[in-house]
Amino acid sequence: MKWLQRLKSATTTNTDATKPTEPGFVGFVACPVAPSEKFAAPKQPPANEARTDPDHWCWPYGSAMNSAEIDTFTARLARFTDKGLTLADAEALTDGLVKRDREMDDRSLCLECVHLQGGTGRWRCGNAVVAGIGLRAADAQLPSDLTHQPQRCAGFTNFHGQGTNQ
Repeated sequence: MKWLQRLKSATTTNTDATKPTEPGFVGFVACPVAPSEKFAAPKQPPANEARTDPDHWCWPYGSAMNSAEIDTFTARLARFTDKGLTLADAEALTDGLVKRDREMDDRSLCLECVHLQGGTGRWRCGNAVVAGIGLRAADAQLPSDLTHQPQRCAGFTNFHGQGTNQ
């Protein structure tokens, strides 16, 4: 007789406990049908199940960036690299801006403004009169260091739509 035939012809054991196993023994031997009331496992969702709140462990409850901060970080990083900054410099500035946003600092960078024109080394403010940089549009030249400094500006308009015209 082969093993598959033995397996098919094997009888199953009786799982119903109807009599004690030994004389004088009070318990019965059988598999429990359901968990007993004394042993109930705590109800927890599986570890790999998606939570209803993806930002549950993020800022302000933890130090990790939440979804909105990640979206803003990505938009700023793209903006700064498009304006000619290296990836390392853009990431350093953007990390500082995440901290600034969390501290609710109202200063901004010229690099975040829609009015900033030009590229690395040749910056110009398109809203210089309102910003108070110069009396005429021709006086709108900006040094590179100024574009990387947090400052308050009356002509600031954020490029990603948050906090326009502070």
